[in-house]
Amino acid sequence: MARQMTQMGFTRVYALKGGWRAWLEAGHPVELK
Repeated sequence: MARQMTQMGFTRVYALKGGWRAWLEAGHPVELK
C-alpha cells in the first residue's frame, strides 16, 4: 500500500512494523479525519 500511495503523490508515507494495529496498541497518536 505504501508504494501505491507514493505513486499517487503522497510524500510522507511510512511502512509500520506490525502495521496499524501495532501502532494503536503501542499508544502512539492518531488523528481520525
